[in-house]
Amino acid sequence: MLLKARGHRQIVILSGSLEWATTLATSLITLPENANPSKSLCTVTSKDSSLEKLISKLGKSSSISIARPEKPNTLLGYENSHAIFDAHSGFNPDALCAISGTITAGGFLIVLTPDLDLWPKQEDAFAKKRLSFGYPQIANSPQTIKRFLDTALPLGAIHINEQQSWQELKEHINTKTETRNSRATTTTWKLPTEPTPEQKQVLDDISNDAQKLLIGQNNKNSDSNPVKLKQKKSFHIIQADRGRGKSHLLGLIASKLTNLNIDNGIKSIITAPNKMCIQAVNNAIECNNTNEKNATPLIYMAPENVLSEGFDANILIVDEAASLPIPLLKQWTKHFEFIIFATTTHGYEGTGKGFQIRFLHFLNALKQTTRQHNLSTPIRYNYDDPAENTLFKTFCLDSEPSGLKLTSVDSNEIEQMEVSQTQLNSEPRLLEEVFSLLVQAHYQTRPSDLRDLLDAPGLRVFVSRQKTVPGKSNTQAVLAACLVFDEGNLDPKNTDIVNAICEGKRRPKGHLTPQVLTLHMGQENALYLKSARIVRIATLPNLQRSNLGSCLLHFTEKTLSHDNYNYISSSYADTEDVRSFWLKNKFNLIRLGNKLDQSSGTHSGLVIKALSDSGQKLAANCLKFFNNQKNRTECFNDLSSTEKNLVRYFIDSTGSYEAIKDILSRNESWRRLYKAKPFPKKANSDFRCLVEKWAKH
Repeated sequence: MLLKARGHRQIVILSGSLEWATTLATSLITLPENANPSKSLCTVTSKDSSLEKLISKLGKSSSISIARPEKPNTLLGYENSHAIFDAHSGFNPDALCAISGTITAGGFLIVLTPDLDLWPKQEDAFAKKRLSFGYPQIANSPQTIKRFLDTALPLGAIHINEQQSWQELKEHINTKTETRNSRATTTTWKLPTEPTPEQKQVLDDISNDAQKLLIGQNNKNSDSNPVKLKQKKSFHIIQADRGRGKSHLLGLIASKLTNLNIDNGIKSIITAPNKMCIQAVNNAIECNNTNEKNATPLIYMAPENVLSEGFDANILIVDEAASLPIPLLKQWTKHFEFIIFATTTHGYEGTGKGFQIRFLHFLNALKQTTRQHNLSTPIRYNYDDPAENTLFKTFCLDSEPSGLKLTSVDSNEIEQMEVSQTQLNSEPRLLEEVFSLLVQAHYQTRPSDLRDLLDAPGLRVFVSRQKTVPGKSNTQAVLAACLVFDEGNLDPKNTDIVNAICEGKRRPKGHLTPQVLTLHMGQENALYLKSARIVRIATLPNLQRSNLGSCLLHFTEKTLSHDNYNYISSSYADTEDVRSFWLKNKFNLIRLGNKLDQSSGTHSGLVIKALSDSGQKLAANCLKFFNNQKNRTECFNDLSSTEKNLVRYFIDSTGSYEAIKDILSRNESWRRLYKAKPFPKKANSDFRCLVEKWAKH
């Protein structure tokens, strides 16, 4: 088959009924020239969907696995001969990009869609999950779908509708493949059976570096004489796009380090966001050690257990590092002398670009040995792959900000402006500038974030960019961006939903800040006031500390104030530098989370700034509540009226357990009555009775 001979994958779009499309898709992938018994077929569809029921009729012998679109990380570490993506049950960009990365050369990414004229307008399950409460329109992603189709079809995707025949599909495939083949060289692509020159170079660099650090490696070691490393630490970062053999290389590295000398006592452990991520790593170890009796898989440790259980290891390998909290990675550099960080440069689970900039800056400041390695040669498929090209272009995964080489910008040559979603849709380069800036600045930017830029109701985008100056040539580079979501502004007549939030019985989509203020701080008015929450604010890394972010923030505030917003807020990872940014810009810190945030590894902070008189009153109440949390109280009667209401909501309904634990932990009469009695993990009826008894005491 020409597609496999070229080492490429093909996108096939089947628009029509699910039953028709499923029959056609299974007919295509079971053709003798397309079948691959050694690889499975993966289908991405929602639980209990019509497609899942149709596929279940095919039986277990068909080697079809089911993956859920809301859990794209479960696709890591696998390879599939083909994949079916069910867009009838929602167009999830993260899941689409994830499943694409698992398909091997010669495979099809088959996207099942409604009629293409109807698809962009239909309600979409993925969009519905992201739609904030109170928006009357149908939840869909028309501009994202249009962008996907406008990109995929010119780049060679095959489209067949229900009025076309099976024969036409085969003819389309042959025509598209032959057309691409005529433009390419006639050399047949072969799956590499040996490490590529890039992989060999990285393998040699890392193993040689480890060998220099190891002391006594030529001596046999016992438990009483383990291998130790010199004081100088060494960190390696391996970066690659999907399909470049990064995980396979990690397996080769682990094998070589372990086999530097038999019984050398070197202990290596590996960690990743989940255990499934390392399947390809251990597969490589197994293949590389077929003749070694001592070949064993790497010891996997969950990220949260690395410090407590892996303290005696010499070498730590971290796969998909960009998906892990940077503060956690920083902790590991204090405890391990030799660490290999591997990350995906453009990944659905969070791009490695922002990770690279932020984390490399930290490593370089340590003044230890830090080396970067890049893998660019595709392994799973060939260069110029149509499927990869389509998804990279659709979701701007390979875009770069045009202002990265700027060292300074004259303030007279900068303009602040609000950019509408209509502009982003009609000006592709502007969209790429904004999205690539977010990618550079935040290490967990995903393809689904581009969907929000194009289609999310209530999202407003503000940018600072270069002006067009007569006599000067510039690219109108976007220098900073601020994204805000509308919140609050509920109809005053809609008291039922507000009461349900106060009671802890409802938590509608969106409206994060006003819901937190209402449930945990007793500020019911927050849901009625018109507000905006800053979800991203970013400046080009080369222009940070230039006051660009603060200037754009002031412009955003001024615009929102003019539009009669009452307050603006932001939830952020509470690090010293980020907190100082908000305080410098006159925001009030009104809340600190009591648990570490999984994505950032830090406590979350919530800041607020008033834009009106009613907003000022709310901000003052919130600040007073926050400051009162530092004070001890004697009994229930000493509580503020707001705290008493929170206690009553908890006793009578569900309320905020978090707020109750804080109130009780500062109360003397509770301590005397129940001494050091620990709070239950979850609030139960017995505990509510205790709280009620205390309140009446």
